[in-house]
Amino acid sequence: MRVGVDGKPLVGQRAGVARYLEGLLAGCAGLEHPDLELALLSPDGRRRTLPWVLWDLQRATGRGFDVFHFPFYYPPLRPHCPVTVAVHDVLVLEHPEWFPGGRTNTLRLLIPPGVRRADAVLTGSRSVAEAIAERCRVPLDRIHLTGYGVDHLRFAPPPPETVALTRARLGLLRPYLLQLGAMEPRRGTDLALAACAELRAAHPDLELTVVGEARADVQALRQPKPWLRVLGRVEDDDLPSVYAGATVVVAPSRGEGFDLPVLEALACGAPVVASDLPVHREHFAPAVALFESGNLEAFLAALACVIDDSEAANRLRGAGPSLAAHFRWKDVARRHLDVWRAVGGR
Repeated sequence: MRVGVDGKPLVGQRAGVARYLEGLLAGCAGLEHPDLELALLSPDGRRRTLPWVLWDLQRATGRGFDVFHFPFYYPPLRPHCPVTVAVHDVLVLEHPEWFPGGRTNTLRLLIPPGVRRADAVLTGSRSVAEAIAERCRVPLDRIHLTGYGVDHLRFAPPPPETVALTRARLGLLRPYLLQLGAMEPRRGTDLALAACAELRAAHPDLELTVVGEARADVQALRQPKPWLRVLGRVEDDDLPSVYAGATVVVAPSRGEGFDLPVLEALACGAPVVASDLPVHREHFAPAVALFESGNLEAFLAALACVIDDSEAANRLRGAGPSLAAHFRWKDVARRHLDVWRAVGGR
């Protein structure tokens, strides 16, 4: 069975879709299916996504593939073979004000017809599947829950001495709240800043550390505080120690399709306080402290419970790796393969 895969998310600046695709490919490599042949097609770094998918990969679908998989939201207009598309969220349809261009954002034009055109739609959360069905007007039985995973060889509780060395090298010498992910307004960095400012009255050494590349202007970061550290991109090998060394990992986002950084933090044994989004409840509720999304007072109360109660923090630290153990890329790959066989007639 020949499956073509769009490798564009792995080229240039990487975001969450790249993490998904890396995990999926690693999971497929671990499957015992000798008849599965994956062909990863990638452009050079100068090719924009839209012409790459609609022109280059349009032609590539005619090269004898049984199925072609598109990991980034939309397929070509007239593919020559069955296609599957991964839709990680439909936030651009639900909240266009969060994205560049607002209601004129190109993805708003491409996602709904692309979903209807695809032979199968793959996503990671039940709540997202329901949103896709509603916003794109497709039946739920064409949307498959394939989930997400975590690299357990990399993301696991690191030894304390490794945490200490990494923190020293990165200059994380004081207690810190950690927010990780591409920086954009919906991620709630304004809430994290406001919460840290309030908590410093009782914990004057507390800092806020933000890890991730800027994807859009975040107004709250225009006037940085002396206790704010913006590290930008951190190497993957350092992330487990950065997660595990945090006093609390915070995920105050106002909208997510899944939230891979939360899963990675849990796998590393970090205590997590997260907004009460449907996807956070669906996947992480037993192992994270949830607060009403957008509510600063609720956020502060949840943080205080973890920071001031060592037993509560230790319960979260112990629950995280146990929950994360159920998220395996090999299982995700197997579910993808089942869909590919179904639509490819194999």
